[in-house]
Amino acid sequence: MSILERLLLVVVLIVSIVVGVFILANVPSSSKFIAVDNNPIKKVINWDLPSGSSPLNDAISRLSMIPFSKRERKMVAVVIENHEDARPHHRGLDSALLIQEHMVEGFISRFVALYDLRTLPDLIGPVRSLRPYFIDSVIPLSSVFLHAGGSPDAILRVEGDPNLTSINGLYLDDRAKKDPEYFRLPGIPAPHDLFTGKETVGGMIPSDSSSFAWPPYKTGGARSASGASSVRINFFNQDHNVTFEFKRSSGDYKRVNGGTISPTKPRNIIILEMPIKGEGKYGRLDIDSFGEGAALFFRSGRIYNGKWKRKEDDTWFIFEDLDGEPMVFAQGQTWMMGVPSLGRVSWE
Repeated sequence: MSILERLLLVVVLIVSIVVGVFILANVPSSSKFIAVDNNPIKKVINWDLPSGSSPLNDAISRLSMIPFSKRERKMVAVVIENHEDARPHHRGLDSALLIQEHMVEGFISRFVALYDLRTLPDLIGPVRSLRPYFIDSVIPLSSVFLHAGGSPDAILRVEGDPNLTSINGLYLDDRAKKDPEYFRLPGIPAPHDLFTGKETVGGMIPSDSSSFAWPPYKTGGARSASGASSVRINFFNQDHNVTFEFKRSSGDYKRVNGGTISPTKPRNIIILEMPIKGEGKYGRLDIDSFGEGAALFFRSGRIYNGKWKRKEDDTWFIFEDLDGEPMVFAQGQTWMMGVPSLGRVSWE
């Protein structure tokens, strides 16, 4: 193929993308939200809510995952509940660029979802409380945390550090206010009913918040490796066990958590061995996000053994294979999970 032919192909690709974004931007969106509970005994509830992400925002979000769009991004971290009663009401996870899954008291998990501020959805939640190791695992990707309360040491840190921004839903859940920054949805039992979104909370995010070059890891084609189309993480409880099933037609994974299908389509799954150092007051866990440990990386229906490293400075995690070479991620959403032992993980 000649240089001229290659240039023409690039021009055609760019024009196609622009036209596609224009078409999506002119598709009308509905402000009526319909929540369908996975429990067939419960009826369908209709809620009048702020409209969700616009077609244009969705298009931009997808464009942000293509190779030539890597640039500085203002990222926002939102703590999202993963109690079994909250899962049918998860909203906004599909728009996150990165989702971290952390162990919490009771040895269940909780999410920290990271979003590009430009494409922050108008409905995210249910929002829950912050932990210190959530902060450690996120910075320096984001300095802005949306959460609803937190452990005492987490609150002291996020509110006492001038480089961090805490937007605490427990201070902003004002039902008498016409447009509260955090709002409770009817038909969902507390405490699983607290939500937020760009339309209501976006104005509180500082315009001078820090930016980060995204993605924070190497991307490219999949290297040769053993096949692993099904991944299982054992939480020793059928209500909390997790499976990921690779969908070859789309190149992403279906996540099932205790029988509930997650509204996400990660293309990368990185599982880190992060031992629990101890338990504090009320069973809160002490987990160190610094140091190094073993890791399992899944993408494109393949498995890669490796390790993670993290220095106590302003750098984020480094993911390497057993030869010390950087793990190569697929473009798209990444699911990052910390577990006490990789012995909990099986695949086939």
